[in-house]
Amino acid sequence: MTTTKIIGAKSPTWVRALQIGIGAIAIGLSLSAIVFPFLAVVATFTAAAIILLLFGIEHVVAGIFLYKHSRFAHIGLGILVIILSSIVLAYPLASAALVVFLAAIALLFSGISSLIAGLRGGKSEERSSSRHTASTGSRALSVAAGALAIALSIMIMASPLFGIALAALVIGIALLVYGIRLVVSGISGRGETVTSVPS
Repeated sequence: MTTTKIIGAKSPTWVRALQIGIGAIAIGLSLSAIVFPFLAVVATFTAAAIILLLFGIEHVVAGIFLYKHSRFAHIGLGILVIILSSIVLAYPLASAALVVFLAAIALLFSGISSLIAGLRGGKSEERSSSRHTASTGSRALSVAAGALAIALSIMIMASPLFGIALAALVIGIALLVYGIRLVVSGISGRGETVTSVPS
């Protein structure tokens, strides 16, 4: 019978250099996204639109030359994707504002749901003294989270540009944390090796 052990090991030099390089690029991109949020969002949507455009072209070509039974479905889907990607390429900032506005609507419904769940938890607890459905702290947290989500959604719907800047800030912070983690891993050179030893 064998057991598996995870042993700390030094990563190879080229892996550490790659981690540091990718981490530095991620940190640079994160700072750019934080300093220039609208440019970061435009670049993100442009890259996504190019990927969608290639996907649509691939579907049209595959529908013409490869598929026989579902040819028109593939061609139609490809044309639809090409049209949508072309619109995003032509108006990346407006597309970002539309996506952020739709996300704000979803956030509004989520906040209302969380708020109602927190308030109804208290009422159900008062009615049933033998069984507690939720603690006071969790209900208060649910109400606070719902109120915050509703406030953010209203601010974003009132000003979609604020939503774009907020989205870019979140992306920038996430990239910054990821880049710092990669750089630290590359500098420390710590890795993990999985070995099987007889028990």
